[in-house]
Amino acid sequence: MADWRQILARVVQNLAALPKLFWAVGVAILASLGVVLWLELAGPPYVVLNEGLAPADGGKVIAQLQKLGIPYQLQAAGNIIMVPAPQLAQARLQLGQLQVPGSDVQTAWSQLENAPMTASDLAQSTMAQQALQLSLQQSIQSMSGIHSAQVFLALPQDTPFLADQPKPAASVVIEADQAAAQSQGEAIANLVAGAVPGLAAGEVTVETTAGVTVFPAGDATNAGTQLQTTAQIEADAAARVAALLIPLVGAGNFQTDVSANLDFTQEHIHQITYGPGHLVSHQVLSQSMQMDGSSLAMGIPGALSNEPPSATTATPSQPAGTGDAGGGKNSKPALPKQSSSNTDQTYAIDESDADIINPDWAVKSVAVSVVLNKASLTGSVTLDQVKAAISGAFAYPNVSVNVLAALFQAPPSQLAAAPFIAAVPPLAQAVLEMMAAAALLFGFAVPAGKRLAALNIQAYLPVQPRALPVVLPPRDFSDLREQAADNIPGVARLLQNWAEDNE
Repeated sequence: MADWRQILARVVQNLAALPKLFWAVGVAILASLGVVLWLELAGPPYVVLNEGLAPADGGKVIAQLQKLGIPYQLQAAGNIIMVPAPQLAQARLQLGQLQVPGSDVQTAWSQLENAPMTASDLAQSTMAQQALQLSLQQSIQSMSGIHSAQVFLALPQDTPFLADQPKPAASVVIEADQAAAQSQGEAIANLVAGAVPGLAAGEVTVETTAGVTVFPAGDATNAGTQLQTTAQIEADAAARVAALLIPLVGAGNFQTDVSANLDFTQEHIHQITYGPGHLVSHQVLSQSMQMDGSSLAMGIPGALSNEPPSATTATPSQPAGTGDAGGGKNSKPALPKQSSSNTDQTYAIDESDADIINPDWAVKSVAVSVVLNKASLTGSVTLDQVKAAISGAFAYPNVSVNVLAALFQAPPSQLAAAPFIAAVPPLAQAVLEMMAAAALLFGFAVPAGKRLAALNIQAYLPVQPRALPVVLPPRDFSDLREQAADNIPGVARLLQNWAEDNE
C-alpha cells in the first residue's frame, strides 16, 4: 500500500505541469463562486423602498428606519433608499403610520391646528406665516420649468392707526432656467400677492439663484442677462439665414456669422403735447344801456351814486311855436343814449399728458457675414440675390450683409476615410470579441482538453494491493474412491445426513 504522502506529492507534481492559463481561469471561477456564495449567505436581497425623495424627506425616512431597527442601503447618491426584501412591507406600514415622508405643508398646518391654547399670538402668527410660505413654495415648484423655490414674507404687525400701517413685502428665490424664470416671474409675483392680504404685486421681488431679478420687469438687467439676450438674437438670426440658404446651396455649403448690437438703455419719458384745437369751457356776457335827459335820472352802472332821484318841480310846457332863444321854431330837446357790452370767455387747451417707458432692450444693428461654397453655386443663383434675400429677412433698423463665395477646402483623405472611421467602433468590438473567443478556445479549452485526455486519473487514486491467486497442484482421489467402493452403505448414510442438514 502506497503512503499518502507519496500520493500527495504525485498530485502536486501533476498539477504543477498544468499551464498558467488554466490556473488563472480556475482562480477567477473560484473567486466568482465565492462572491456569489457570500452574497447568498450574507443576508436577504435589498429592494427599493423610496426613490427620488427630497433631501429633507429622505433624512426623515432614514431617521425613522434607524429608530425602527430596519437596515437600509443608499444608492444613486442617496436618491434611492433600499431595505431588505422581507422587511419591505413592515417598513412601509410603520412609515405610513408615522406619516413619513410627510409633506412639510401638511405638517406646518397640522402644527398650527394642534397648537395649545397657551400659545401666544406671536407664536400662532409665526406658525401661520411659515405654513403660508411652505404652501406658496409648493405651488411655485409645481409650475413648469421651476425646479425649487423659497418664499420669504415680511408681514408687519397691525398698528392702531391705518395711516401708519406699513405695507407687507415678499421675496421669492427660484431655481430655473433663464427662459422659464423670465416667463414665470410675473405669474409668481401675482400668486404671492394674491395669497397675502394687502400685498401688491409690485412689492414682490422674484430672483433666480444666479442673481438675476426677473420681477419687477422694470429693473435694470445685469451683464449676464444682456449677454444671454444678445446670444439669443444672434442664434435666431443665424437660424433664419440657414433656413434661407439650405434650399439654395444645400446644407454644409455655407458658413454664417452674426453679430448683433443691442441697446440696453432704459428711459422713462414724461411727455406733454399741445394740440391746435381749443374748446370754450366758460363764457359770461354782460350788457348795459344808459339814456340822458332833463327828466331822466343819470347814473353809471355799478357806481356808488346810484340812488333814487330827488323831488323835482314840474315846468309848464311851452306853447307850440315858442322855444328857447337858441332853439328853432319846431326844435325838441335832445335825448342822449349809451350802451355797453362785456364778454368773458375761458378756453380749454388741447393738452395730452403721456408717460413713455422704453423696452428693456432694442436692436440697433445686425451684421451678417456668409461664406458660400463656390462649387455649390449654380447659374441661377448669384451673390447679389443671396445678399438681397438675407437683407430682406430682417426688419431691424440697420442690417449689413456681406456674402463671399470661395471653394471649401477639405482633405480628401478625411472625406474618403469618413465611412471607415464611422465603422471602426462596431468592427473593433467585433474583432475584440472574436479574439477573446479564439483565446478562450485555443488558449484554454483545447489545451485543457488535451491535457485531460492524456492525464491518467487512476494514477492519482490510491491503489489497493490484491493478493495473488494460489495455484494448487491437482489432488489424487484414487484412495478415496476405493474406500467408498468398499463401504457403500456408509457413503449413502453420509449423503443422507448432509441433505437433511441443508434443507
